[in-house]
Amino acid sequence: MKRAKNDVSKELIIETTLRLIEQNKGLKNVNLRGIAKEIGCAHTNIYNYFNSFDEIIWETLGQILLKMIDHVEVNVVSTANDEEKFYAALEAILEFSLMHPEWYRVVWFESIDGTPTASTAEILVRPMEGLNNLLIKASGGMLTEEKANTVANILHSYLHGEVCKMISDRSPTSCKEETCVRILSNLKQLYRLLIKEEDQ
Repeated sequence: MKRAKNDVSKELIIETTLRLIEQNKGLKNVNLRGIAKEIGCAHTNIYNYFNSFDEIIWETLGQILLKMIDHVEVNVVSTANDEEKFYAALEAILEFSLMHPEWYRVVWFESIDGTPTASTAEILVRPMEGLNNLLIKASGGMLTEEKANTVANILHSYLHGEVCKMISDRSPTSCKEETCVRILSNLKQLYRLLIKEEDQ
């Protein structure tokens, strides 16, 4: 069924792209014509909203990060203690990544040509900025922004490695819950070691 031109929107294009990424387990076989076909419009109609396929993917990546940020904020808001908020954020990032492995692949594995728009580029730095802010509060203000960035990068690199193993079925255990408990325990221990090191 053909969709009327005024029924197509930027939001619909992005949501359709997100759905196709999940169906195709990544960007493979996701293209402009496929998005248009799924929506029910001519592929030329999409150019009313985006200049290129790459621009669609950059904006889709930005929307994935915004969805992750929302997921983290929902899980952090009910936690009173600053250190527990930080742990809750790490747990929420892990949970979101495993709920949407195909989206995770787009954020970290897929090569995207071109450059993001200014608004998307601003979104790309928000997750790490948010993590740094939570980390500074969790440390009782002991960490400078620079040191918080270093600690956050180390923690995220460990988390990223573990998520990669899990979504690629390379994890040493098949029990997802058990693996997640181990990862979170390791993150807490690593955090405490890094904070202790900074305190010395």
